[in-house]
Amino acid sequence: MDSEPGRALELFVTGWHPEAVEPRAVGEIPRSIPPALADFYRLAERYPDILGGQNRIRSVGAVRPDSSAGFLVFADENQGGWDWSIPWEVDATNSDPAVWVGELGGATVLEQEPLSRYLLQFSLYEAASTAPYSAALRNFPEHLLPMLGPCLQGVPLRTFMAPVAPTDFLVGPGIVAGVSPSYFNEDEVDVWVGARHRSALRPLLELGLQWRWFEG
Repeated sequence: MDSEPGRALELFVTGWHPEAVEPRAVGEIPRSIPPALADFYRLAERYPDILGGQNRIRSVGAVRPDSSAGFLVFADENQGGWDWSIPWEVDATNSDPAVWVGELGGATVLEQEPLSRYLLQFSLYEAASTAPYSAALRNFPEHLLPMLGPCLQGVPLRTFMAPVAPTDFLVGPGIVAGVSPSYFNEDEVDVWVGARHRSALRPLLELGLQWRWFEG
């Protein structure tokens, strides 16, 4: 992830998502699309699910400058609460630009990771949120997170959506988990785990935790 985040993303996508029976062409990619996002669109031709099922990466044809013509909006939160954008450059001279979160009716603030790593975070979030099988801990004491260590390890990326819905990620064999602060207590977190196969969740039962729900 440090030296080749695009390669890390590709390895995750090809290992997690089913490949389309018939690839779907994303259309001509304009020069204003930076290389990291252009590669993501090309990957989406074979793995269309990576465009999102909770939040959404816009189709190539729907990526347009915002009202100020200063930013290129390329992704949307599922309820329209915010969107994500990058500085608009016709020739995309910055190969890995910063990503901005624009809240509806509010300020525009920076994501903590640049575009290449943001796309990996987006993909991990979608995997944890839309997987066919899931498990969850609610209002879990944050200091007990190391108890997940036998099954899950932290992903070395800075916090995703920190300004609006802070999320960190844990991964294990066949599973992806998101960790977010609880709304009720600053010392507690919510943990949700997604898996494409039910059996991947079963090792979590050996941790002896009180799961809010568990589909393993």
